Amino acid sequence: MMRPVPRAEGKTCAWCSTSFEITPEDRAFYEKVSPVFNGKKELIPPPTLCPDCRQQRRLSWRNERNLYHRKCDLTGRQIISIYAPDSPQKVYDQDAFWGDKWDAITYGSTYDFSRPFFEQFADLFLAVPRISLINKDHENSEYCNFSLQNKNSYLLFTCYGCEDSFYCNRSQVSRSICDCANVEDCELCYEVIDSDRCYHCQYLQNCSNCSDCFLGYNLRGCRDCFACYNLQKAQYQIGNAQYTKEGYEELMPKLLKDMKNVRRNFEERKREMPHKYMDCINVENCTGNAIINSRNARACYEVIGVQDCTYVANATSMKDAFDVNNDDRSELVYEAVGSEANTMHCFDDICWFDHDILYCSLCFHCNYCFGCTGLKHKKYCILNKQYTKEEYEALLPKIIAHMRQMGEWGEFFPTKYSPFSYNETMAQDFFPLSAGEVTERGWKWRMDNKQQSYLGPETAVPDSIEGTDDSLCNKILRCSVTGKPYKIIPKEFVFYRQMGIPPPKKCFEQRMIERMQLRNPRKLWSRKCAKCGKVIETTYNPERPEIVYCESCYLATTY
Repeated sequence: MMRPVPRAEGKTCAWCSTSFEITPEDRAFYEKVSPVFNGKKELIPPPTLCPDCRQQRRLSWRNERNLYHRKCDLTGRQIISIYAPDSPQKVYDQDAFWGDKWDAITYGSTYDFSRPFFEQFADLFLAVPRISLINKDHENSEYCNFSLQNKNSYLLFTCYGCEDSFYCNRSQVSRSICDCANVEDCELCYEVIDSDRCYHCQYLQNCSNCSDCFLGYNLRGCRDCFACYNLQKAQYQIGNAQYTKEGYEELMPKLLKDMKNVRRNFEERKREMPHKYMDCINVENCTGNAIINSRNARACYEVIGVQDCTYVANATSMKDAFDVNNDDRSELVYEAVGSEANTMHCFDDICWFDHDILYCSLCFHCNYCFGCTGLKHKKYCILNKQYTKEEYEALLPKIIAHMRQMGEWGEFFPTKYSPFSYNETMAQDFFPLSAGEVTERGWKWRMDNKQQSYLGPETAVPDSIEGTDDSLCNKILRCSVTGKPYKIIPKEFVFYRQMGIPPPKKCFEQRMIERMQLRNPRKLWSRKCAKCGKVIETTYNPERPEIVYCESCYLATTY
């Protein structure tokens, strides 16, 4: 008798009511990461939310870019923090958090079976101090978050090894870059995204190994190209038309003076060119977008070096992971955000170098912990209370059974318990809601009073850096789109002068929003290749005007 072939199970999202599937591969993964106590596996159930809503819930716990001045609750020093001054959280600066003057184990509590787990964790979460931000081993780069080993930089987020750089996110090992996202080994670059090994370039997307290029899309190994797309090893081209060196150099100054109109025309022409169904390099059996050196990555976005992963975004060197955002070098991970170098961890927030932990937040170098926060180098803890190995393994199955009764087991931390307001988090970037929609769901919304806080004279932002002096750095400017005040710092001004770039008329946040809008959404549609008719999965909605090719047809196209 033949065994029945496992089939996908249809489900309805408890939040948005859309239909989604749980495949046999999904179920196999949930079983793979389910914890085992005394030889019995405590199965993690299939999710009740669709992939988008699961991501939205995770990202509602991640504040990357909103920084505040407040005091350290241990030392009284003025510090920079991702927690607002009026936040109920206790916040310690980085030295105080890592110091030996306190221990989160002293906040431990006994599990109360008369109350839901999430309520008890929320109480502990409020009691235990949080680290002000994560900015390790930096030099003169205080205003950075989730960052490591940056030097002389300002407002970098999720960046590593950058120097003399400003207003960037998810970038590494680069020098003198500004307003860039997801770049690696770049130098003297402005408004460049999803690119690597670029030098002295502006307004590039999905480009590699280019120099002195301005306004380009999907360029490889190009030099001295302007407003070009889909080229390899080209030089002295404007709008994909070949020029001599002399003709190129004669025309370029005129084009650079009219960048606003040139950019608009470029975007219109770019939509008319064939697009590859997915931006990827060296991949096997992958779906999603912006995937590099990966295998068996399903519905993944902006990832490098991942294997056997599903619904993963902004991650590097991951293996066997489902439903993860902003994680690096981890394995066997489910429903986690902002973590690094973990093995077997599920339902966690900002946990690093851990093993076999569940429902933890801000735990470092810990093993076998459940419902803990703020712990360092601990094992066999529940709600920050120390247990023996035998006590831990006897108690935790009872807690999981209680969570099942409460409908909590298998769910990530509820958004209502996030330490941040919804509009402070990355959830607002990818799943924007109005203040009314947020409060109707019982979540927090932070009112922005920056626009009203400065009522000084209006300052006209010059159209050119030529003839502009650094006195502009002493003035408060207003964003031409949002009206929010912003400033230009002296090092930033030097960069604009070096690159010949006019000072921006929009605030950093607005510039970043517009930069991120150049990317396709983190969503897959089924459509046909415009050339051969093959069915493809792509981030290009079938209703969009772009011409989309499968990989074979795209590679066979010449320009």
